[in-house]
Amino acid sequence: MSFFLLSKMAKLKLNYIRHTISIMQKSTTTMPVISQLLNNRLIGIEFSSVAVVPTMYKREDYKRTKYDAIFSDWKIFIRPNDWKDFNNGKEGVIRRYRHEDLPPKCFTGLYELAVAVIGQDLGQKFDPDNVVPIYLGESVDVRSRLQNYGRCGGHLPASLFEDISLNGFNIFFRYALMRSKWEAAAIERMILSTIDYPWN
Repeated sequence: MSFFLLSKMAKLKLNYIRHTISIMQKSTTTMPVISQLLNNRLIGIEFSSVAVVPTMYKREDYKRTKYDAIFSDWKIFIRPNDWKDFNNGKEGVIRRYRHEDLPPKCFTGLYELAVAVIGQDLGQKFDPDNVVPIYLGESVDVRSRLQNYGRCGGHLPASLFEDISLNGFNIFFRYALMRSKWEAAAIERMILSTIDYPWN
């Protein structure tokens, strides 16, 4: 895929995210899916052979989900000027991302990336209800995967991260510990079969 096309896609996604943030309502809404996830976590569950077309829900339309309890709290990952300051060689800036809140060790799990705007007067404080999830993934080493995103965008186009940062958005992450690669992949597939994330 050409750089021009990737850049165009990144701008379209950014405009969509900006529009979503601007129209978010203050009421809390729980996503009406994944109700069995916390109870059985798919271990030993047989999937039905009956073909059912699931209803797709837009992740950004919901501030609460049934699986929130298995995830960590949201943490700031990349601030608006982090990539710019790093690229310009600003004194004291040694990374494009905040490493302090990353998982402390290698583990298998799920993770979500999200965006939000933090007002200048709020410092590092933010309202979790204003965080808009945009990507769901799984990895055998969540810490390394997040580090890779912070350094160069990972398997996602770096232009996505650059455009979001340049437009004043903070990028957030949260993660959930899983017992195996199989479990993480199965739960990711289950979630993505009914929930549409903008970057997925």
